Amino acid sequence: MTATEFRQTHGDMSTWSTADHETYEVLRDNDQHLGTPQATAQQSAERLRNLLAPAA
Repeated sequence: MTATEFRQTHGDMSTWSTADHETYEVLRDNDQHLGTPQATAQQSAERLRNLLAPAA
């Protein structure tokens, strides 16, 4: 679950418990560390293409 998904499913942040806020912060930090799955996949594919490209 991403921070955005958590926020969407838990509604108004002003009604969250302390545990909800802490969970959101952890998810947000993970999102920032891991990046978006699509961007990460694109970066991985580009690295693979560069490794497999014939040397010029």
